[in-house]
Amino acid sequence: MGKKSLKRAIELDVVDFAEHTSAHGIPRAYVSTGWRRYMWLLCFLFCLSCFGHQAYLIVERFNRNDIIVGVEIKFEEIKFPAVTICNMNPYKNSAARELGAIRNALEAFESAIDKSDGNVHTIRKRRSSGSKMIAVDLMCREDHGMLMAHEFGHLECTCVTFDDSEAYEDNDEIFWNCHPRKKWTHRICHVTEDHNQMKTCKCFEENCIEDEATKQMAWPLVMRGNGTKLCISIESGGPSYCASAQKFKVSSCQKCDWNGKCEENKEQEEGLGIEEERKKCICHHGNCFQIKNDGKKRKRRTPERKVHERLLSRYEGLLAVYSHCNCTKQHGCVSTLVPDVDLQNSNDTCLCFYNQKNEQVWPCYREPEWEERKCSRWEIEHFFRISFNSIFRCNTLGDCVYTDKPKKQNISCLCATPIKMCVRIDPPQKNDTSLEIPDERVVKFWDIQPSTTISPIVKKKEERDKAYGYTGVKDRIALRAKAMENIIFAVDALTESQKWQISYNKSDFIMKCSFNGKECNVKHDFVEYLDPTYGACFTYGQKLGNITNERSGPAYGLRLEVFVNVTEYLPTTEAAGVRLTVHATDEQPFPDTLGFSAPTGFVSSFGIKLKSMVRLPAPYGDCVKEGKTEDFIYTQKAYNTEGCQRSCIQKHLSQTCGCGDPRFPPYRESKNCPVDDPYKRECIKKEMHVATRDSKKLGCSCKQPCNQDVYSVSYSASRWPAIAGDLSGCPHGMAAHHCLNYKREQGSMIEVYFEQLNYESLLESEAYGWSNLLSDFGGQLGLWMGVSVITIGEVACFFFEVFISIISSNRTKRRPARKSFSSSLRCSTDYNLNKDGFNLDN
Repeated sequence: MGKKSLKRAIELDVVDFAEHTSAHGIPRAYVSTGWRRYMWLLCFLFCLSCFGHQAYLIVERFNRNDIIVGVEIKFEEIKFPAVTICNMNPYKNSAARELGAIRNALEAFESAIDKSDGNVHTIRKRRSSGSKMIAVDLMCREDHGMLMAHEFGHLECTCVTFDDSEAYEDNDEIFWNCHPRKKWTHRICHVTEDHNQMKTCKCFEENCIEDEATKQMAWPLVMRGNGTKLCISIESGGPSYCASAQKFKVSSCQKCDWNGKCEENKEQEEGLGIEEERKKCICHHGNCFQIKNDGKKRKRRTPERKVHERLLSRYEGLLAVYSHCNCTKQHGCVSTLVPDVDLQNSNDTCLCFYNQKNEQVWPCYREPEWEERKCSRWEIEHFFRISFNSIFRCNTLGDCVYTDKPKKQNISCLCATPIKMCVRIDPPQKNDTSLEIPDERVVKFWDIQPSTTISPIVKKKEERDKAYGYTGVKDRIALRAKAMENIIFAVDALTESQKWQISYNKSDFIMKCSFNGKECNVKHDFVEYLDPTYGACFTYGQKLGNITNERSGPAYGLRLEVFVNVTEYLPTTEAAGVRLTVHATDEQPFPDTLGFSAPTGFVSSFGIKLKSMVRLPAPYGDCVKEGKTEDFIYTQKAYNTEGCQRSCIQKHLSQTCGCGDPRFPPYRESKNCPVDDPYKRECIKKEMHVATRDSKKLGCSCKQPCNQDVYSVSYSASRWPAIAGDLSGCPHGMAAHHCLNYKREQGSMIEVYFEQLNYESLLESEAYGWSNLLSDFGGQLGLWMGVSVITIGEVACFFFEVFISIISSNRTKRRPARKSFSSSLRCSTDYNLNKDGFNLDN
């Protein structure tokens, strides 16, 4: 078929389509002539452009992937969530203070609190102004033939120290003249002129230290003086028992009758605490008479367990030095080389004790108050049964024992007579024990004063104080927050067993439990875990699987009675009570950020409602079906956004600072930062600020899970217990009204329940899908073009016929004429029909 014939065939196909198509406008444009044809063509093009614009808007709406949220209240069986409870106090105070890192952090906090009050005055000033010395019972160990106070010692001893009842910095306390406790005697050393009161002393040989409180006879006993003798009788009269006042010794006694006469207790109690609980008597040859304290005994602020640290920082390298000082009646002698003492007119020269280890120059006395003596260690030889030659010398630290009964003295020492404390010096060149001023054997402190070199102990302490972050902070709230952070860092360095050792156990914390009105098993129904902020926490519901409520309301939910033990609270804990978190059973609880607090002395009711959310993933939403990756630090728990954010922050800290934040689990194989490293602590602080403000720069992508159960909580409280009467949980023998106050101070009642047995379902669905797209697209085609599905079929047939016409080489048959209203009209005007088919007139 030639080109002319192909052209004619295509023209026939176009004419056929234009005549018979169901689309509006095309037949009209075809059959019209002149300006009418152009008008119909313009109308057709306008409608086509309008349809194109509408089609663009429809496709754009479809590509937005809009969603709609369907809200429905469903009355179906609801699974009870997991409930995690923690004590507001993370660790027991008594147990935590036995561990060095926590003890250091607490002591630094207490010192910072004292300094923030503005009441801190230099301890050296207070002590040098005639501070009172006391004898204290400690535990000691032998060091080079000398008894030295030691917190892990196994020998009972009595040592001399300054009264620290008013001290604020206990690390300045030192102990000296330590001897076996059995070798000290407790006796009367002074009786007032009116014989109403007496002073007792603890004495070693002739060296006596007065007790703090005055004592007097217990009723009905009275004292009467008779020369140097002391006579004791009943107030109403009767025979008297007389003996020398200094022959009476103070002892514990028992079985006292109504006349105040007792039996001496021959047993030796272990520790000072038991002895203090016994009745006190003055005894002479088995005759004992009861006495009582006239004043309240002050408790020493310094705990005995700090002895080991004080010894390490005080005694090593102790020697006597000359120092410039200022001596006043108010403050005594104070070295002007001590950095925290600001005194003027320092023209006096004193002899002071100098500790080479911590560079402390204290205490100081004028030269006449020092004397050179000979010291010996003979008294320890008999007690420890050690050869005489092995202990016939002073301690390597320089400390010697002061004695008023020198025997075989051959060691030169220099002693401060007011406090009877001695240090070893070189023997004199000639046989003369008088102290020359100045003496070349005594070092001048201004010659050896440290300039730029800091001792390792002092440097370590400075770095630790810097790491604690208390410098320059005066606000108590800020100090407490910093202290809580330091406790978290300190505990992180402990082993798992040590952490549980200082934490609460569930049998002591959870006293009673019920669920659905039935008693639950505290031991088996609760799962315990260690939270960095709140210590031991206990979760109900994880072991029990799918547990449901029979009814709504407090009586059919989870009810707990807890005992918080306020007496064991750390000084960093601000509030007494319980921290509670409601969460899904497979999720990690976060009581520090997503928890609620319940105070002691109240019934705290937590009404919960469930929202079940189903989100659409991409391209409609931004949720993830499985968000856990290898970087997720809560490996045993389900994915959630809070855990994802913490994992991202911990990863950044570990990669930037070389260690992580102890408030989060470690990232992979990395470790968390130590409490006493100021540089890493500063790095953690800086990078944490960066991570929280610019999380996008870290590459964090924490999307919501596609399926999530969210529990909303409402809180209410009422006073508990209501009335006195229930004595359960109180110490045996406690009165009802005392038990009421005891429970309100130490306990709390917790209720967790569903407010209604229904839940709110939030279901996301696509707002504009394929069905909406096709419907709107067809509507616009019909509106503007009159196009339907049949029209689309006609267009498809038209292109198919054109295609057939092109590829066909011959037409065996001519296409017959297909008449229509338009063709008939056209034939009468423009066309002539002959026997061969259609021919154009022109």
